[in-house]
Amino acid sequence: MHDRTVSRLPWYRLAAVTLFSLALGVVSNTLEPAVLGHKVLELVPEQKNTALGFTTFAGLVVAVLWQPIVGAWSDRTRSRWGRRAPYFIAGTALVAACLYAIALAPTFAVVVAGVLFIQLASNTVQGPWQALIPDQVPPGQRGAASGLKAAFDILAFVLGRQVSGRLVAAGSVMGAVSFAAGLFALALLLTLAAARDRRTPEVPIPAAPGLRTLSASFAVDWKAHPAFAWWFANRLLFWGGFIALNTFLLFYLIDVVRMAEAEAQQFVGNMSTVIGLVLLMVTLPSGWLADRVGRKPLVATSGLIAAAGTGMVLIVRTPGLITAAGALIGLGVGVFLSANWALVTDLVPAGEAARYLGIANIATAGGSGLARLMGGMLIDPLNRLLGSPSAGYLALYALTMAAFLLGTLAITRVPEARPEVTAGGLPT
Repeated sequence: MHDRTVSRLPWYRLAAVTLFSLALGVVSNTLEPAVLGHKVLELVPEQKNTALGFTTFAGLVVAVLWQPIVGAWSDRTRSRWGRRAPYFIAGTALVAACLYAIALAPTFAVVVAGVLFIQLASNTVQGPWQALIPDQVPPGQRGAASGLKAAFDILAFVLGRQVSGRLVAAGSVMGAVSFAAGLFALALLLTLAAARDRRTPEVPIPAAPGLRTLSASFAVDWKAHPAFAWWFANRLLFWGGFIALNTFLLFYLIDVVRMAEAEAQQFVGNMSTVIGLVLLMVTLPSGWLADRVGRKPLVATSGLIAAAGTGMVLIVRTPGLITAAGALIGLGVGVFLSANWALVTDLVPAGEAARYLGIANIATAGGSGLARLMGGMLIDPLNRLLGSPSAGYLALYALTMAAFLLGTLAITRVPEARPEVTAGGLPT
């Protein structure tokens, strides 16, 4: 485990610790929408929405169930490669195999199996990888490391969608998955070279009874860790709100703003670029600031900013103002991505960091799932019931605004000690 007496890590070590965020994000954004969209249209065009929705939801269930389990195993692993690296190596190989299986799938059943197994594989990497920040990064640099992680997330969103979209459009599905697999392999090599840790942890690890049943991998002593419970609520509410806005925006533009589909598609792409630029501009400064003023004030501020942007979406109808609202929401999300993750790396028990961060991922996946479920339950039924093309969307977005505000309230319940930092600004 990282020696907490070391004052600072050099920038390349921080980058290595967080680099899998780029690889995981590129794989995700290569599959959706380009590769999976292409395979659905190729194999089940008459049921494309149902097939894609149920398949990706099933994959999400696998992620939620598997990540805490593999994280718990990683916390207890002893090998010459350390606790985390064996899972990185095995997961990377399986990710590559699944990408090619999906690209070459002759039937949709094979696509479904590939999606389920790639979630198993990517979470075999992600669960142990998330523990590298609390394992190896001093508390005073965890905000900066979380900022790098968030920046890699955003870069993956832009890079994955741009490259895969262009390659699939040109008829090269294999090229798209090869790019994603190659980047994943590169991340593995760089992580092993710069972030491998062969030392045993300083903190005693709970004995084997925690692994006797699968349910124990998900066990949290909420009374002993109340701050983690409030963090979990904040993450679930904020991320659910963001996914609700993002998932149904295209149809909102068509039904409420009255754009034609082609215009709406182009607008969503342009707006995503604006949001991506805003995110890139604020994530690293937010991580740096989180190390100096504390994590909680920034997380609370991010919720208020996102709620204000959502309020704009509820009342404006012109493309320019909707773009401005999107930029405001992007600002809130950028601050949230850095500060919220820095906060949880402070809260998780040191001896069970991977397992707890796997459980933390349930808040992200759970918020995403709830957002999709609420949109499906509310939008079309309310529109039909009230005879209005906008009623369902407005109801969902009103709930989204409430979720941001409730998440802000939840984070105020987290006690936070401001981390000690050394002089010198950003990592050098």
